Amino acid sequence: MKEAIEKHWSRDAGSYNKSVQTALRSEETKGPWKDIFSRVLGTSQLNILDVGTGPGSVALLLAEMGHRVTGVDFSEAMLDNAMRNNTALGLDVDFKKGDAENLPFADGTFDAVVNRFVLWTVPDPKKAIREWKRVLKPGGKLVIIDGNWYDNRNTLKRRIWRELSLPLVMITERRNPYTHKFGPELKKGIWCLGVERPEADKIFLEEESFRDIYLIEEINTKRPTLFEYLKYGYQEKAFLIAGSKKSI
Repeated sequence: MKEAIEKHWSRDAGSYNKSVQTALRSEETKGPWKDIFSRVLGTSQLNILDVGTGPGSVALLLAEMGHRVTGVDFSEAMLDNAMRNNTALGLDVDFKKGDAENLPFADGTFDAVVNRFVLWTVPDPKKAIREWKRVLKPGGKLVIIDGNWYDNRNTLKRRIWRELSLPLVMITERRNPYTHKFGPELKKGIWCLGVERPEADKIFLEEESFRDIYLIEEINTKRPTLFEYLKYGYQEKAFLIAGSKKSI
């Protein structure tokens, strides 16, 4: 499953990175995300791990905010793009290849572990969260940003809207969105099919004894343009859930 997902994301890493590069240079896009991370993580400099960093979108944003950041990803193609973006922006993020469920770091290394749109892709979410907890310092914070991308509300209207949006994405973003569609075989391995989220995520954190669980049920980072609404309005709103590792 992990190898299949790695091949899926690596296959079109280059075209996906083009839209990311535009966002990395846009204060209109970055500003709301900076506000969200400041609210959840505070303003002190932290040692942060970004799991499933992809082309470095979150890692580079956090580095720009003054944090010391390490980004890990299972896809070498994504990491190549992340390192190029890092150089282009003149930042100092440490990018490494790593498995979200088996991280190459010692216990208690990081002040915070963050991930955006990653947990839904891992084969075993409980194992992943347990591993993220392991590398956190006591009192450190785990931040999960995700969405109900495959839920029980996948109505006919939403399915038709999504199919009609794909050519618009191709034209306006100059990338092939069809390569990011999960086929039937990959969908079988997605744990969150039919699962209510973020309710399930909250249970995962409680089972691992996270404290002070913090939830934002709908993240609206900016008012969408007409094109953005037509392209992505069918999607469920993203959510953020965070919790602190129990102190010793």
